Amino acid sequence: MKKRVTDTSSKSKIDDKEDLEIKKVAHSNKYTSVILLIILIVLFTLTLFCTLFYIGNYYEKKFNIKDNKEVIEVNNVKSKTLITNNGPFEKAIDDTITESEVNIESYANVEVNTKEDSKENGRLVFDVKYEIEKNDFVYNAISSINSDVIVRFSYSFDNETWENVNYVISTPFSTIDAITSNFYDVGGITGNINVATNYELTSKPGESKKMYWKSETIIRNRESTVGKVYRANFKIEYKASA
Repeated sequence: MKKRVTDTSSKSKIDDKEDLEIKKVAHSNKYTSVILLIILIVLFTLTLFCTLFYIGNYYEKKFNIKDNKEVIEVNNVKSKTLITNNGPFEKAIDDTITESEVNIESYANVEVNTKEDSKENGRLVFDVKYEIEKNDFVYNAISSINSDVIVRFSYSFDNETWENVNYVISTPFSTIDAITSNFYDVGGITGNINVATNYELTSKPGESKKMYWKSETIIRNRESTVGKVYRANFKIEYKASA
């Protein structure tokens, strides 16, 4: 009877080769998966960045916000109106200031463009406000030109010749009168100061009418004011247009 001999060593070698090929394929698949995952992460990051970038551009174009500047645009069948505000400002008195006082100017303007085919004048109604958000300086029961903080308001129709506001204006708790050189004492006052209320600007069909407003804030640099902070926002608020 013949015996059948099986070459186990040869079979073992074949199995080892097959196992090695399987491991190579598995390793290759794992490496490929890692590469794909990295690519997906990079693509997701780029997509997120682009999305945020375009969203930011969209809102910048929609609201025209650059730095602190704000532009409000309103269109109707008769006219197109624009309101431009420079935005809030802040000043702290510290040892780096060598001048005896700091003068800060802030601007805002409005424009009414009436369409040529309009049968009526274009009209914009707005308020002019000076909002004091933070005021560490001393409040004076009696207004004084020597106050730590004084402010003057003016307007112009050509951005060259300015007319100072000198009437009584209202604060959240009282009214204040203009003092020397049409300045107002705002030491220690916070909240909205109403510079002009329900002001109307009109333009004829085919005409563009523009009005400029300005605030001049003077903060005194004294030993008693060092370390104090003042933050305000001079702005025009839209109310109605036609």
